[in-house]
Amino acid sequence: FEFVMDALMLGVGVGFDTKGAGKITIKSPEKGVTVFQIPDNREGWVEALRIVLEAFFYGKELPTFDYGLIRPAGTPIRGFGGIASGPAPLKDMLVNIHKILDAKIGNPITSLDILDIMNLIGKCVVAGNVRRSAEIALGEATDLDFITSKQDEEKLYSHRWASNNSVFAIKGLDYTFIANQIAVNGEPGIFWLDNAKAYSRMGDKPDYKDKKAAGVNPCGEQTLESFELCCLVETFPSRHDSYQEFQETLKFAYLYSKSVTLVNTHWQETNAVMLKNRRMGVSQTGIIEA
Repeated sequence: FEFVMDALMLGVGVGFDTKGAGKITIKSPEKGVTVFQIPDNREGWVEALRIVLEAFFYGKELPTFDYGLIRPAGTPIRGFGGIASGPAPLKDMLVNIHKILDAKIGNPITSLDILDIMNLIGKCVVAGNVRRSAEIALGEATDLDFITSKQDEEKLYSHRWASNNSVFAIKGLDYTFIANQIAVNGEPGIFWLDNAKAYSRMGDKPDYKDKKAAGVNPCGEQTLESFELCCLVETFPSRHDSYQEFQETLKFAYLYSKSVTLVNTHWQETNAVMLKNRRMGVSQTGIIEA
């Protein structure tokens, strides 16, 4: 959860799954006797989220939050740019996550709990100055609650709009129910993880070069391992006078995006997998104009 919030606040799209459902029993937090002053930076917001989650996951102390250090709404943000949202989006997220987990004390965390927490994080990040927050949620193809999660209009308009939702496909499964849900609102998508692991290109024979793949980026065009990033570049064929000129653009787009994959992040797990794979992709857009 913390990685997702940290990454989203840096403008990185994130995919997540619901495989953690049932693996943690929600606990009653210790009554807080301390006050946590939330720092006015990205790290401070992520730390506040961590404190709430660990209080309910591990029964740790839940302090009182002091939002006084967070700059008022409308204040210019130097460095990252934009205008500060004030503490309201963060407070709204923490309060709503507290409500979700408090209602589940003594019970295992569910796929919907995971989805809602992730979506509340995405909603907070959008309101908190990063105007876009790309998430893809990957659920199980037999999880009816996940498949129908966007049929709850109240929660959809509240926060469940914050992710594209897809399911891990299972060979031989009857997809009639899923197809009916897709007919209603276009979701969930169907992601064939086994194919992603087996094939570099679907037209070739299986090579299993991606056997460690865990998911996909929010738009679904790039297979990824856990904590992995990819660098995607779009090109505009219509902005070229000749095919040779477009080929030159493709060359430099490739070289630039491949170089970006060498830049270190502050996540050790991400750096390790990126040095191994260095994924990048070059695509075309504006095809109709061409």
